[in-house]
Amino acid sequence: MNDPNGHLSQEYLTALKKYLAHGNERALHQAYELGRRTVADGLGVIDMAKIHEDVLLALLPRSSTPQESLKMAKTAGAFLTESLSPFEITHRGFRDANRTLRQLNETLEDRNRQLGAANLKLKREIAERKRVERELRESEEHYRALFNQARLMQENLRYLSSQILKVQEEERKRISRELHDEVGQALTAVNVNLAVLEKGINGSRAELRKKIADAQGLLEQTMETVHNFSRELRPAMLDDLGLIPALRSFVKSFAERTAVRVCFDATPEVERLEIEQKTVLYRVAQESLTNIAKHAQASQGRLTIRESKNGIRMEVKDNGRSFRMEQQTASASKKRLGLIGIQERVRLANGVFKLESAPGKGTKISVWIPFKLMADHRC
Repeated sequence: MNDPNGHLSQEYLTALKKYLAHGNERALHQAYELGRRTVADGLGVIDMAKIHEDVLLALLPRSSTPQESLKMAKTAGAFLTESLSPFEITHRGFRDANRTLRQLNETLEDRNRQLGAANLKLKREIAERKRVERELRESEEHYRALFNQARLMQENLRYLSSQILKVQEEERKRISRELHDEVGQALTAVNVNLAVLEKGINGSRAELRKKIADAQGLLEQTMETVHNFSRELRPAMLDDLGLIPALRSFVKSFAERTAVRVCFDATPEVERLEIEQKTVLYRVAQESLTNIAKHAQASQGRLTIRESKNGIRMEVKDNGRSFRMEQQTASASKKRLGLIGIQERVRLANGVFKLESAPGKGTKISVWIPFKLMADHRC
């Protein structure tokens, strides 16, 4: 018998002999111990079967009959079965461990899936929270801008109200002074001339004609002054003939007074506006041209009125000097009441006001007023 595990084979041979001779439980217990040691030594079932085969061949008598050999092999088979019991127990333990391991793996995979779903949900919640925070920041900035704009508008309105009272008082003073200085003096001169005529009625005809001509001239000047006051307070032409004739007349008189050449262009659709809206455009044009004469140092301007997007757009341009835009919107400036007044007039008419000014390009004021039907719809 050539066995590399000679010591184990020898013990197996001794134990199997005892079992074949006596068949007691102690020999079977020794077979079990041999199997356990075989497992501990790292040998397998095949190794154990090989040892059993070699030992059995060594124990079989050469003169035994086949029946005797078969009986001996069956008896030795019980011994082999007992020696393989540790292998079965070990295999069963491995099988149970593998089953437990598979269950643990399945549980771990399930936990991983749950964790993945939880992570995905968490990512979505984080993304949603970031989106909400971003919208809140944008909303906060938007409302802050609206608040600042409202505060600026409130300050402008407060300043506008106070200035309106001052302007009204100054206008009353001016009208009073003009009436006293021009109309009053003219009427006084007429009265003096009439008195002279009354005293000198016996004078020459040439002198009489001269006195009458002087009185007529003074009356015409006085009438012209009164008419100018009337036009400045409220142009009758605007109510009687419409916006285009009223503006054409104003532009003509403006050019004569200021030497600023103004090109005027308008389309008939302007007359579709309501009288209140026409008044807004007239006052805006009046104030814009007045600003050109006072501040722009311009030599020419342009006034255009055309239909645009269900409304009327008016533009007033000049070739004069520009100014910094922020100075006209900041409440700290308050140097040009006219622009604030224009903005308020346009706002009350549901319109849009835009001011552009750049070095070398002059200033442009754009005003858009909707037709009355659109304004009612928007309200």
